Amino acid sequence: MLSKICNLSRVICSAIRCMVCRKGNFVGKDENGNSYYESNSGRRWVMYNKVSEPTTVTPEWHIWLHYSDDTVPTGRKKRIVKHVPNLTGTKSTYYPNQKVNDYYTSWNPNN
Repeated sequence: MLSKICNLSRVICSAIRCMVCRKGNFVGKDENGNSYYESNSGRRWVMYNKVSEPTTVTPEWHIWLHYSDDTVPTGRKKRIVKHVPNLTGTKSTYYPNQKVNDYYTSWNPNN
């Protein structure tokens, strides 16, 4: 039963992708595998590679998606620092050092 549901979801996802391709023109793909489209009316959108996670959109494509720049980011020089998606809620979450420095003493009204 579970395999039938999984197969059905794959068919539905591929059908949605086909409909998206018909409604818009493929513009490009980023290093994360996200595909970017633009309609004839000028509307722009992204089809995420695996999981619908907006933080996987690179800054160059984010600029293009929000109409800040009309040039497509493909062919531009690579970023010096690789874009890292938001890691909140994962095993790689950043936790700052909890240690309080020795020189810090809190105010005490009795002293």
